Amino acid sequence: MLPMKRVLLKLTAIGAPSGILLPMVWGWFEPGYASLSQQMSELELLHGSAALATRAGALICGLSLAAFALALLLSKSGRMPFTAASALVFGVSMMSNGVFVMGGPLHGLYGIGLACVLTPAFFAAEFPRNADTQNRDRLSLLAAVLCLVYMWLLVTGLDPAAGRGLTQRLASIPLFGWYSYAALKLLAYGPRSSILRRTDSSKATG
Repeated sequence: MLPMKRVLLKLTAIGAPSGILLPMVWGWFEPGYASLSQQMSELELLHGSAALATRAGALICGLSLAAFALALLLSKSGRMPFTAASALVFGVSMMSNGVFVMGGPLHGLYGIGLACVLTPAFFAAEFPRNADTQNRDRLSLLAAVLCLVYMWLLVTGLDPAAGRGLTQRLASIPLFGWYSYAALKLLAYGPRSSILRRTDSSKATG
């Protein structure tokens, strides 16, 4: 595995969950803000450190997802183009959340963040088959389904107003936690696949 790819995957594994945890935790200590009923982006409407922390968290998440996409594209083989493309689109959407304040169409770039539903499913379809395939695919598909359910609640307006902050936070755990999981799987797969390739080549020459 290329050194740069390993660095990017490590950044993803740390940055994706850390970026979303920043506003998630901050909200519990912000006076006048209700974490259970208000979404994290609403912290941006406040002044001072709360708004800066929320924007910083969104930018960290977005850059982490872009790093994940770039790491996939840097692979010498099996670049997983659909996974990389959807992760990049979602990353750009998250970065826009850190630049543009909630309330306008540029916050989230006209809803392109819906691509978050596709990334885990594409990952399950494009990741090379190995002994861990079944468990990995089940977790990835479960993350995709949970994201889809949350997006459906948002689009249909069925997300309860009194608990929309809670549902967003609960949905963020599998959504951004999955990127950390996927990055760690790719880091583990790289050295293992290299060893297998060397073993197979030695058997062929022997």
